[in-house]
Amino acid sequence: MAFPLCKLIDMTGAQGFPASVALARVDPGQQPFQVSRFTLEAIQDVEGTFFEFDNQTFIPFGNPLQLRFKLVAAQGGRDLGETIIGAEDVGQGEKTAQFRPAGITGPSYQLTYKVLPG
Repeated sequence: MAFPLCKLIDMTGAQGFPASVALARVDPGQQPFQVSRFTLEAIQDVEGTFFEFDNQTFIPFGNPLQLRFKLVAAQGGRDLGETIIGAEDVGQGEKTAQFRPAGITGPSYQLTYKVLPG
């Protein structure tokens, strides 16, 4: 059985957070591997930033159970948080995950994704 795929849809961020970011896949025992680098743009009439991935951005799971992502600032490499996406999301439609650089109660980046069978 093939591992699931994560289809990246979009990401939003809070105003004041780094807009140029890199998203990396983190596999156990390995160095993070950059899968995407992008710049979130200001959203008109809303306090925040937004980036829409192209329709072909699919990230394979490194194991059958979960996919861990790490978000860092493109300049300086500041850690902006990690999130885990579970294989149980297969077929559940669009979901969101959060990266919390300001702590659990602070503003966050929101990643919208779908998990597809491998």
